[in-house]
Amino acid sequence: MSKDILCPLEAFKAYAASGRAPRWTMAPDDLHGFLTGLAMAGPLPGADWTNWIWSGETPEFLSDDEEWNVMNDLLSFEEDVRCAVAEHPRLEAALLPQTEDGLFLAADWAEGFMQAIEANPDPWQKAMSEAETSLAVVLGACYYNHDEMFQGWLEADQLASINEHLARLARAMQTDQQGGLRAA
Repeated sequence: MSKDILCPLEAFKAYAASGRAPRWTMAPDDLHGFLTGLAMAGPLPGADWTNWIWSGETPEFLSDDEEWNVMNDLLSFEEDVRCAVAEHPRLEAALLPQTEDGLFLAADWAEGFMQAIEANPDPWQKAMSEAETSLAVVLGACYYNHDEMFQGWLEADQLASINEHLARLARAMQTDQQGGLRAA
């Protein structure tokens, strides 16, 4: 992972690879995008964000210990992401699939980010009016989701551009109508 994200998600990754996890369980890069979007928008009202990880299906665990370990990983990761976003929201290269040529695939991360917007759309209305271009750049990585021409693969400078736009989005999300900071 990165220096900002401390939880390695070992139990979660093992569970996801076990064949027992729901079919559309988020991968770590999707999960990071999702949790980044949730952290930027504030608490998810009246819903359990972990349901989104399993795509609405019910996970089946072999034991209470396995469930505890997986859920502990997820909660620790969520806290790590929330703390990192509070300091400076970033899409860390270490979280993304990478080619030998140094290209990064951000499509799944962007898809997770988009799911966070779907889960809690109201706070994002402000971003649409104040930082529409930045939101389009960040979500644009989702458009080229695993295409055959490798157009979805980003170079380091493109990843840096996405991070600049993430910072602009975070600033837009943190200000209220009077220009003050939004209460946490």
